[in-house]
Amino acid sequence: MSSLYVISAVAKDQPGLAHRISQALSDMNINIVDIDARSVRGHFSMFLVVDLSTSTFSYDEMMERMSPIESKFELGLHVEPYEAGRRNPSKELMILTVMGHDRPGIVASVSQICAKNSVNIESIRMIARGNYIAMELSLDGSDLDDMALLREEYYAFSEETGLDVSLRDEDLFNKPKRVVIFDCDSTLVQGEVIDEMAEIAGVGARVKDVTARAMNGEIDFVQAIKERIRLLKGLTRTQLESIFDTVHLTPGAEDLIATLHFMGYKVAVVSGGFSFFTDYLKDRLNLDYVFANELEIKNGVVTGEIKGRIIDAQSKADILNEIAERENISPDQIVAVGDGANDRFMLQNAGLAIAFNPKDALKKYSNGMLSNDNLSGLLYFLGIPDAQMEKIKNGGT
Repeated sequence: MSSLYVISAVAKDQPGLAHRISQALSDMNINIVDIDARSVRGHFSMFLVVDLSTSTFSYDEMMERMSPIESKFELGLHVEPYEAGRRNPSKELMILTVMGHDRPGIVASVSQICAKNSVNIESIRMIARGNYIAMELSLDGSDLDDMALLREEYYAFSEETGLDVSLRDEDLFNKPKRVVIFDCDSTLVQGEVIDEMAEIAGVGARVKDVTARAMNGEIDFVQAIKERIRLLKGLTRTQLESIFDTVHLTPGAEDLIATLHFMGYKVAVVSGGFSFFTDYLKDRLNLDYVFANELEIKNGVVTGEIKGRIIDAQSKADILNEIAERENISPDQIVAVGDGANDRFMLQNAGLAIAFNPKDALKKYSNGMLSNDNLSGLLYFLGIPDAQMEKIKNGGT
C-alpha cells in the first residue's frame, strides 16, 4: 500500500492556520512532498501530498494529532490515499489573461475552449476584482495541436463577448520586460492624424480611403504615404499645430504611460505618422524614444515630400531592434502595441505583442488583443494585479 496521502483543508482564513497544519506534520516527521495553498475572498484552502514512510506514526495517529487543529480552526479536513493523476514532466506552459466587465459564464466559456483543444488548466487566479475583472490562467499546451488556432478561438471569443484576451508562452512572459513601444495613430491617440490634416487641406475623403486600404494591408504603405503627402502640399505650419487641440489621447493612455514610467519601463512611440505630432507627444508624455516620418516644410509650408527614410512595417521592426540594442536588452524584453498592418513586423519581433482594436491583418502577429477603449488594460497583460496598481497610484506607499 502506498504511504502517500492527499490532505485537503478548507477554512475561513486566519493567521497561524498554515503553520499549525504544517507544524503538526513536522512534529510527526511526516514529509510534505507537494503543496498548494491560497486565500480567496477570506477563505483559505490547502492541498498537500504527504509521505508517511518518513514517520513512525500511523495513519490513525496522524488523524488523531490533526483533530484538535480541525476543531480549533473549524477546518474542513479531508484525507485520502494518493492516486497518481495527470503528471506531465514536459509541460508547455502558457499564460492566458481574460479581462473585462464581469458576468456569469466567463470561466465556463474559457474552460470550454481549453477542453476542446486538449489544453489543461493548471491554475486560475483573479488579478482584478469588482465590476471589471482580470483573470490569469496557467495552461499546459503539451497536447495542443495548433497554438495559432487556439488563439483564433480566443480572439473570436473576445469579439463576441467584448472581453479582452492575451495568450502567450510562459517562458517569454517570465522574461522581464523593460520597454513598451506604441504605435501612435489609432493606438496611443484616437483616429489618424493624417486624416485630420487632410480635412484641413480639403482632401479628407481621398486621404481616408488610402489610409484605410493601407491599414488593412491592401496597398503598400510606402506608396500610400507618398500618395497622401502629395495631397497635403500647401498646408502651413500653423495649420499643422492646430491639430494638437483636435486629436485626443486614447482613454487611459496618459495614466498608463505614467504608471509604466513609475515601474521603470522605457516608453517609445514608433509611428508611420509625422514627427511634428509625435514630438508634441514626447514633450507631453515624457516619452523616452520617438520615431516618425519627417514632413518637408519650406518657408512654413508643406512641400508634399518626406525628408529622410520612410517608416514602414520593416522600419518599425528595425527600430524595435535598435531600441533593444540601445537599452542592452533582447527584443523578447520589449512589449509592442499597435493596430494595423504596418505594425505587423514590430509585433512579430516583440516579446509580448498586443493588437489594439486591430485590423484583421494584424491579429495573427499578436499574443493578445485589447478591444476595449481603455488602453490601460495593458497592465493586466503584464501580470500586474489590482493591489499593485493601487499602490502605484498612491505613490508606492
